[in-house]
Amino acid sequence: MKKRISIFIISLCLLLTACGQETAQSTNAEQPKPLDVNLQGPEALQKNESGIYKAEITYGDEKVKNDDVEMIEFEIKKKDGEGKGKGKMLKPKQIGEGVYEIQTSFSEPGTYTVQSHVSAKGTHNMPLITVTVK
Repeated sequence: MKKRISIFIISLCLLLTACGQETAQSTNAEQPKPLDVNLQGPEALQKNESGIYKAEITYGDEKVKNDDVEMIEFEIKKKDGEGKGKGKMLKPKQIGEGVYEIQTSFSEPGTYTVQSHVSAKGTHNMPLITVTVK
C-alpha cells in the first residue's frame, strides 16, 4: 500500500512540474513587443514654408504591416496658449510599409507641436515634435 501511495505522489509531482513548465513557456512567448513610432521632420520653419513630417512604425524589430495599423493621424497644435484643446487633425499618406507622412505649412509665427497618434497591434503611441515658426 505504501509503495502505491509513493508511486502516486511521485507521479503527481512529475505531472504538476510538467504543467508548470508548459505554462511558463507559453507565457513567455506571448509577451507584447513595444510599438515604436519614429517621428521625423523639421523643428524650425519660416512662416508659410512647407515641411514634411514622417512616421516610421515598428513593432519590436519589425516594420508594422499597413494592414496592422488600426489608426494613424497627425495633430498640429499651436503651443502659445491659443486654440486650447484639440489641434488640427490630418490624415497622412502611406509612402511605404509602416511609413506615413504629411506635408504642411504654418501661416503664423509661433511654437507648434506636430504629434502622431498611432494605434497598431492593440497598442498606442503618440510621439511629438516641437516646431518653431519665424
